[in-house]
Amino acid sequence: MQFSRNQIQIFSLIAVSMLAHVTMGGGRVAASLFMLKYNGSEALAGVAYSSFSLLPAILSLHMGRWIDKVGPRRVMRISQMLMIAGLFTPALAPGLFTVLGAAIVCGLGFASYMLAANVAVSIMPFEREGERVGMLGWLAMGNSVAAVGGPSIAGFMIDHGGFASAYLTLAVIVCGSLLVSFCVDVPGGVGAQRKAQSGGGSIVRMVFSNPRLLRIYLLTMAISLAYDGFAFMTPVLGNERGLSATTIGMILSCFAVGTFAVRALLPWLSRRLSEWRMLSLAFALTAATFCLLPLVHNVYLQAALGFIFGLAAGVGQPNILSLIYRAMPPGKAGEGAGLRAMMGNFMGLTGPSCFGALAGLFGAAPVFLIIGSIAGYSGWQARRGYRLSQEEPERDV
Repeated sequence: MQFSRNQIQIFSLIAVSMLAHVTMGGGRVAASLFMLKYNGSEALAGVAYSSFSLLPAILSLHMGRWIDKVGPRRVMRISQMLMIAGLFTPALAPGLFTVLGAAIVCGLGFASYMLAANVAVSIMPFEREGERVGMLGWLAMGNSVAAVGGPSIAGFMIDHGGFASAYLTLAVIVCGSLLVSFCVDVPGGVGAQRKAQSGGGSIVRMVFSNPRLLRIYLLTMAISLAYDGFAFMTPVLGNERGLSATTIGMILSCFAVGTFAVRALLPWLSRRLSEWRMLSLAFALTAATFCLLPLVHNVYLQAALGFIFGLAAGVGQPNILSLIYRAMPPGKAGEGAGLRAMMGNFMGLTGPSCFGALAGLFGAAPVFLIIGSIAGYSGWQARRGYRLSQEEPERDV
């Protein structure tokens, strides 16, 4: 069987991204549990989790412009080095400030890496438009594999070797991703972007002056809110119920298995359902899952709901990225994706901190219900987007 150059590059990028993704999959769990164990504060755990989104919330738009200028591949490798440096710090001296510092540095490194990787796939030539959704889904599928292993590795190492061992293990894995990136054909050179440079004006002004395009970006924020809400509140709920770090990691890993399963099918789904249709179905599933989670006490049922939410969450980012790429002027793919990342990371920055504060006052259940309500409203907005796209199919937004 002979693979095309596009497929070879996608497979190479998936391999590298899988190893790099443990920074978030394991790092966020380690940071949250460190604060819960040594400081006993849900609010401080929320701050630690949110710190991964601090710099991306501020700098993602500039990172997107940087990617448009120098090409995704160079940005990816610099970002990997940043993640390695961030993870080694708490491995050498775990403490309140080193864990928070690592969260800030690793969050910037991983956000710039994934932004560059998504742009690298988005600008690749495809014969059919639906193929882009499928390939973005495959890239995210590789991250889902790492998201299965990341929390489990972090939880296992914390239980058996302590937090320093957990951070050291994660750092070594990211070192492996950097080495692999020099041994395979990773996409994202400079040529395609430099040829497509354009003026096009401010992306921010364009988005906020176009209600249909703005809807896409607001749904990005809702997706991030639900994703981060599940990833943060699951350890809080587990800690509230006396679950071990390994059990919490298992529940989070089941969520990642769900995202993997649906992303593996995205090339097939994208030929049968439009982006808007998939988004409306995904938000409906998300709303139902978040409303049920606080009512379920059995660990295996929690894991099953995590899997179901993974099915819903797995289709979000690839479809949003596809809608954004088709709406952007030539040479602005990085900036458009950067604005999406900035708005998503803003939710990652503010959401868990608010969730932690609310959970400290009222417990975990009201937080899950609030997120479920937001997801339900977002599903209605996605359905409106679908109806508008049917009325004017020639317009992407």
